[in-house]
Order: sequence, then C-alpha cells, then structure tokens
Amino acid sequence: MTIKVDGHVDDLYALSLLFPKGVHPNLHVVTRITGTKDGLFDRVCSAENRETYLSGDGCTPVVYERNPEAAGWVALQIMAPLNGCAALADSNFKPVYPVSASWTGEGVEGHIVFGSFISNQPTRAITTNRHALLRELIPSRVGFMSENPLAAHAAAVLAGRPSWAEYYRLLEDIAGRCGTTLDKLAQAGLAKRQALDGFKMAANNRAFGRHGLSKRNVSLSQDALMNLVEAREFVRGVVSAWLDQECGGHFPRDRVDGGPLRFGLDE
Repeated sequence: MTIKVDGHVDDLYALSLLFPKGVHPNLHVVTRITGTKDGLFDRVCSAENRETYLSGDGCTPVVYERNPEAAGWVALQIMAPLNGCAALADSNFKPVYPVSASWTGEGVEGHIVFGSFISNQPTRAITTNRHALLRELIPSRVGFMSENPLAAHAAAVLAGRPSWAEYYRLLEDIAGRCGTTLDKLAQAGLAKRQALDGFKMAANNRAFGRHGLSKRNVSLSQDALMNLVEAREFVRGVVSAWLDQECGGHFPRDRVDGGPLRFGLDE
C-alpha cells in the first residue's frame, strides 16, 4: 500500500530523511529525489524524478474510502503526524500533500487519485453567485461571525480540513448554545434524524474517527458508514440552519457537482 505525495522537493526529501524504513513501525517514506550531506545538513542534488511515496500498513485506512475526496482527506490525516514531526524538527519545513494511492494484495489491485498538488484547471460549476438573496443575508452572518466566537469557529471548521473529532465537538457546542444536546439536534430543527444518526455512527466507528480502536465496533462495514464528504455536507447543513435561527432568513446553499449522497442528504 502506497500513497503518492507531492510538495516542494526540499520538503519531500526532508520527509524521506526523517522517516526511512524502520523509524516508524507502520509508515515510511521513499523518494527518488537524491541528495548529499552538506556538513551537518543535507541538500537536494537532483529532483529530475521527484516521485515520493508514503508506504506501510498505516496507509490502509485509505482503502476503506471509495469516494476520492473522502479518501484524500483520510490520507491527509495519515500524513498529518509526519508533517507535524517534520515541522517540529525543521522550522523551514512546509507540509507535503497526498495526491493518489495504490494497493495490491490477495489478488486485489486498486488505485485512487485525490488530485494534483496545484491545479489551475477549472473543474466545477461555481454556485456562490447564483442567488440574489445571498447578498441580502451575508452582512448579518458576517456580523454574527465577527462578534460570536462559536460562529467564527464554525466558519473556520467548515472551511478547514474535514475531521470527525472537530465536527463532533462543533455540533456539541452548537447544541449547547441552543440549550440541547447533539442527540436532539433533530428536535431542535437543525438536522434530520437519518443524517444525524448516520453521522454519529460514523464519527464513533470510522477509522480516524473520534475514538480509538478499543471503542470502535470493528464488525461494522466501513463502506456502509457515512464518509467525510457526507459528514461535511451534514455539518454544513447544521451550521447553516443554526445561523438561520440566529440571524433570520434562509441562507441558500447549493451543491451542484459531485456524486449522490446517502443518509437523506440529497433530499
């Protein structure tokens, strides 16, 4: 199992130096970039072939995600501790990013592409200017986010990398603000029951969910659980409904591109 990564050649090479085979029991970095010692330091000599891979059993959770976008976010979570250690070791280090994954074994082969490191090609229909109502409702929401720390945090979480733990904590905080609990978001008019139950089940039992392995029900099929794409859409809906309650009006939120979502999220 390998995850192809991309980034600046210095950072790719630095990660390969920090995580050769044997340093971490489940992950190691292999690169075709070549370098040399420069006193106590290292320098890249040749980056004509910059192919760099993360390999090992620790990459396996990516296989459970059939949606490329969700798989890419899981790969980012796998990469995060490596990037973090590299940033601690070298203040000049900038994170590298996963772009694809490949696996073979027991007669099964697979390959999934998350995207390129930098893409300048148009890929989607842009919906941000579709509704005239947006311009009427934006000032109240921006004002509320500027004055309310929870609303500002909600905006930052939505705009950031998806995370089961971050999503769960945010929904608990919003529920508390509304005088209820996460389990009762449906009664509060902030979520639909099917999607809420699907989110809770996935957050508690997904690989890289909010719990460790000892608390997860490993008998559940990962394919049957809500994925991070669906979780992001669910949380986006809860935050939007909460802001509607706090600020008034109904803020339009479109989803044009992308495949169908489960758990009633497309209704």
